[in-house]
Amino acid sequence: MNFQNPIFLWALLLLAVPLIIHLFNFRKYRKVMFSNVAMLKEIQTESRKTRQIKKWLVLAARMLAITALVLAFARPYLPNKNNKDGRQLVSIYLDNSQSMGAAGENGQLFENAKNAARQIIENLPAEAEIQILDNALSPSTNRIYTPANATNLIDDLEMDFHPNDIGAIVQKVNNKYIAEGFASQHTFAISDYQTTGEVDGVVLDSNINLNLVRLVPEMLQNLSIDSVWLDEPVVRPETPLKLKVKVVNNGAEDVESSSIVLKINGVQQGVESFGIQSKGQEILDLTFSSSQKGWVEGEVSLTDVPVIFDNQYFFSLNIKQSINVLQIGKPASSITKIFGSDKVFQYATASEGSLDYASLNSYDFIILNELKDIGSGLAEQLKLFIEKGGVAAVLPTAGVVSYSDASDILGLASYGVVSSKNLSISSEDLRQPFIRDVYKRIPKNTLLPKVSKCYALKPTAGAESILSLKDNSTILLRKRLGLGSLFQFALPLDATYSNLALHELFVLSMLKMAFSKSEKQQLAYIVFSDEAISLSQSKGAETNVSLVREEQVILAESAVNKGGLRFWLNDEISESGVYTIQNKDKEELAKVALNYSRNESIQKFATDVELKEQFGGAKVSVSNSTAASLKNATDSLSSGTPLWKFFIALCLIFLLIEILLLRFLKS
Repeated sequence: MNFQNPIFLWALLLLAVPLIIHLFNFRKYRKVMFSNVAMLKEIQTESRKTRQIKKWLVLAARMLAITALVLAFARPYLPNKNNKDGRQLVSIYLDNSQSMGAAGENGQLFENAKNAARQIIENLPAEAEIQILDNALSPSTNRIYTPANATNLIDDLEMDFHPNDIGAIVQKVNNKYIAEGFASQHTFAISDYQTTGEVDGVVLDSNINLNLVRLVPEMLQNLSIDSVWLDEPVVRPETPLKLKVKVVNNGAEDVESSSIVLKINGVQQGVESFGIQSKGQEILDLTFSSSQKGWVEGEVSLTDVPVIFDNQYFFSLNIKQSINVLQIGKPASSITKIFGSDKVFQYATASEGSLDYASLNSYDFIILNELKDIGSGLAEQLKLFIEKGGVAAVLPTAGVVSYSDASDILGLASYGVVSSKNLSISSEDLRQPFIRDVYKRIPKNTLLPKVSKCYALKPTAGAESILSLKDNSTILLRKRLGLGSLFQFALPLDATYSNLALHELFVLSMLKMAFSKSEKQQLAYIVFSDEAISLSQSKGAETNVSLVREEQVILAESAVNKGGLRFWLNDEISESGVYTIQNKDKEELAKVALNYSRNESIQKFATDVELKEQFGGAKVSVSNSTAASLKNATDSLSSGTPLWKFFIALCLIFLLIEILLLRFLKS
């Protein structure tokens, strides 16, 4: 038997008090004279013996009661043979993700989880060192708490929108155990163990004991808005936009009738009714237009309970006032006809000698037409322009072409000799992704441009053919640089080379290039994403940026690279919505939409076998949240079998014996 508070054993010295009182009886006696003492002497002798026996019994009862009381305060216990000597870390993980808002047999799963955590803490010894973890993995999860403080932390814990990641939780526990040199470790993970994707196995120390406490939800009906995207990647000003919305039924029952609402800049612009089968999905079409140019805030929502975090989906979209096109070099009437008379475009021309390099970033599409040479200065500026998301096209000049500087800097394909072809462009190219979506229906017997002669292109690595002749000679190449694209023709617009400039395919190709910068727009991001969010705007790129929504202002970590401005959320934002990106002068750079991860919407839960396989390197046990199961799981954590209650009972028994001796034992 060992003691948790052995210092209390000094109180055993109090046993001397009743012993001294018994040995030194300070009671005074009076002598009484009797006439006949024969009988009295016999009674007196008998009473003295009885009295002495009674005194010794009472003394023994008192001393045993005091001994039992002192031992109880010393917290005696029988040592647990399974425990190792040294510090013991107890980690309690409480899943506070949105899936824990579901109802179980005994109420909400999250409240049941908090009750289970309290029960575990109550079963731990008073000197236990406890680590409390939740899905946010905040700095407080590295601290050690006493049982009382751990209980207060559990009481204050609330649900949030971080998805559960049991692998990351256990890995953090593993790191804490190894870093601080604990002798043993026990982890209690309380969760519904909803699977949120593929999970890699976690390698744990062999001394870690993992107790997985499972909470079982009732299967609920849950509709979620999974994602939204534009039907057409090209965003044209003053043109109705078609939005695709993916709705998923995660429940086990069909939904016969529901509706989804679309709001643009806070104004409702559409309602769509739908029905959806269990475990099915529907793609809904919504159309909207915005009189406001620039950044547009959108919201798609539906009504569905009790899981409501996935009922809204926010998005943002930049509708430009116009698309700015610049033609550098020899003016071409065929290009002017495409961009010069359409109010969607702001069209400008410039010669190479009068070009202002600083103004290139203000354009969306730059056409280099029949330049005799592309100097290194222009090539460097074009590279920066393209990497930030710009689009450029190169049309060669007739005669000898040598763009050596551009080839080195831009990766431009070199021009070989001019060869005669007399071939038309291959109809198979109309099915390529770049061209295919400009046609509602691909024409079958259309007359395609005929090429009399062209340069032989020698593409560099990463270039892809967009248009080619029937002999597979490339007519149009595309090379991606950073966020943008560089297009390169194998022939000039001269009529002696081809009739391409007069064909609709040239018009459609040039329009697709001009609009292709809009393809880079991403409508929404995940709130707790670790990935950088990129902005191609050059305005304010050298300054710090802030995310602003209503009265909330958050300074973001940002960096400038060749592709523009990048910033990171770093878990600074926990609420979904559309945020305005501002520089230090409070100028608006962009709007970014943030949504909660939809992983928590999926009602799929890991089995016991899957959980044990995931943590195959640890001692793993899976149990439910009943009081008996939790008591069994925590028994091995105690220092041993506690005996203080037994000694308290002994103390009371000895006091009762003393009372009975004084009351019923006659002298």
